Amino acid sequence: MFFHAAKPLTGNPCSLFPKNLTADATSPGIAQKSLFLISMLENENIPEDTYADRLRTGDEAAFQYVMSRYFAVITSFAKRLMFNQAAAEDVAVETFIKLWHNHAGVGNFQSIKAFLFITARNACFNELRKEKNKDRKHNGFAASQDQAEWIDQEIIRAEVKAEIYKAVDLLPKKMKRVFQLGFIEGLPNREIARLLDLSVNTVKAQKSRALELVKEQLQGKDILPTIVTLVLFLQ
Repeated sequence: MFFHAAKPLTGNPCSLFPKNLTADATSPGIAQKSLFLISMLENENIPEDTYADRLRTGDEAAFQYVMSRYFAVITSFAKRLMFNQAAAEDVAVETFIKLWHNHAGVGNFQSIKAFLFITARNACFNELRKEKNKDRKHNGFAASQDQAEWIDQEIIRAEVKAEIYKAVDLLPKKMKRVFQLGFIEGLPNREIARLLDLSVNTVKAQKSRALELVKEQLQGKDILPTIVTLVLFLQ
């Protein structure tokens, strides 16, 4: 059993936050950190609702799993609403602190995700209201209907990213590294070949196979069609 002993959620929740995880959620490092944290937990065969059950009892490992899956995603989500990296990081931290303080009332894993997105959305709106008299670059919040539709799209986009991060983590070690360097960090094939001591043709083949495997992992998921999810992720 994965959860050998439940550690109660006590003290300062910030002590459980992975160091440097509040980097830009669209930068190379943030996606890697999320993937590596998931690898550390070795959670491939554990139903996510098990984590929800354990979080409800106050298990720190379950809380860290949720952070590893969604901290970067919530940060990215908040940044796309607020156009401010520092403010987005603050929103993400506060969102997870609220989850910490309300862990006893969580339901299934889907309800945890809903809690995170709703809490982050509300926090963003509160900050935007404070700035309503200042000049902002975006006008997407002028009409409430357009705003709601845009928020829904951003939540879907963030959910897709989370699923793709999870799928990428299941790739073979070297192939995963090629995927990260090529599609997350955006390095050219020659540079990847140099860093990993591979031929350029091998890098191309590994990237192509990695995309196929990721798409296979996403098949049957209740998300956008696979090709669309990859396009969203790689933007």
